[in-house]
Amino acid sequence: ARLRALIRRTTGHGQSTISVRDVEIDTRARTVQRAGLPVSLTAREFAILEYLVLHRGEVVTRSALYEHLFDENEDSLSNLLDVHVFSIRKKLGADLIATRRGQGYCIED
Repeated sequence: ARLRALIRRTTGHGQSTISVRDVEIDTRARTVQRAGLPVSLTAREFAILEYLVLHRGEVVTRSALYEHLFDENEDSLSNLLDVHVFSIRKKLGADLIATRRGQGYCIED
């Protein structure tokens, strides 16, 4: 809920489509396309991708992602974020989300 509120404030009533390389994300329809072909993401995968894209060019810390995506404490979710990021990379290409060792994740144009 907090993530969706942040996204609404960030995107406003303007453009609902965000493009990064050959990936197009429609935040209103909650759909993703890569090279014009639809890609099926889970709700959690979509939320992670959307958050990273909205913070494009910035390193997003793991704790920031946990805070915006999960309502549980960080210790019980030790590798859950890794699993979701791995799945997104598998579906959209390994080079889309960069890992900054010891810092977090980043999407760059």
